[in-house]
Amino acid sequence: MTINEKNLEILGLGAILHDVGKMLVPLEILRKPGQITEKEFEQIRKHADYGFHLIKNVHTVSLLVANCAYQHHERLDGSGYPRGIKGDEIHYFGKIIAVADVFDAVTSNRVYRNALLPHQGLEVLYAGVGRKFDNTIIEAFRRAVAIYPNGLSVELNDGRKGVVSAQNEEIGDCPMIRILEENGEQIKEPYEVDLNKNLHLLIMKCLKIQEPA
Repeated sequence: MTINEKNLEILGLGAILHDVGKMLVPLEILRKPGQITEKEFEQIRKHADYGFHLIKNVHTVSLLVANCAYQHHERLDGSGYPRGIKGDEIHYFGKIIAVADVFDAVTSNRVYRNALLPHQGLEVLYAGVGRKFDNTIIEAFRRAVAIYPNGLSVELNDGRKGVVSAQNEEIGDCPMIRILEENGEQIKEPYEVDLNKNLHLLIMKCLKIQEPA
């Protein structure tokens, strides 16, 4: 995204520290397995403000790093927190970390739900394009992230099944597939199919099958 090295360092540090304010939120709330109350959610929302002030008081760190913690839950339409700012009021770094943070949250296991698969996490982001998230950032994110990570078991639209074996650079939704099953039967000699060179083939399902030894 043509961000220079100095700003990448600031953005990277902001991303690492964006949730540091959760240290001041009671652990029993953060790890609560059931539905949280409105009062408990208000406690969780304070972590953005806590993080901002914790980092701001470290004078050897750029104020932009503190703003990453402050703004990563703000949304383009003003529906975020803690200040409900919108559009260009949100720093570019805050918009970038917001996308990465949501993707990480929905594709990670939580005490109250199982993780989504990466392609499902991307669908969550696309559902908020223009309203909550910046489209340019999501498109850059899509190109950079392995939507279907290596080792994931999948089924293609022609019924063949296999595992993702390699990635095509900057085309995260068209990986290489090692075919293991055809017509409902395992094949003796697995082979590779490049979805980027076979655009009529699509991943239709993610499965739980194992590659034979």
